[in-house]
Amino acid sequence: MLGYCRGEREAFDRLYARIAPWIFAELLARTGDRQRAERLLDRTFQALHASRSTYVKGADPRPWIRQMALRELHVDGRRPGSASGRPFWSRVRTAVTRSATVGLEA
Repeated sequence: MLGYCRGEREAFDRLYARIAPWIFAELLARTGDRQRAERLLDRTFQALHASRSTYVKGADPRPWIRQMALRELHVDGRRPGSASGRPFWSRVRTAVTRSATVGLEA
């Protein structure tokens, strides 16, 4: 992480190779959508790049990067058109409708 903060390209490549699969797996598990998880992973690393100067030397970067990913997930969920960005009652109505129709197919 320190090498990346100093601008070393190889350090970024190593950091990405080590952390991206772990972050992607969590985003995919939370979203269930591969394209959305890929987009959020990209945004997470953009946020990391923008705030790399605030990294605390010697700290484990994983929790910090994970928090960035969760923040990006939260922000993405609030965007118009995203499933979690829909009004609460709209989501409840969809869930109730789906559960009510389970078992009615003959």
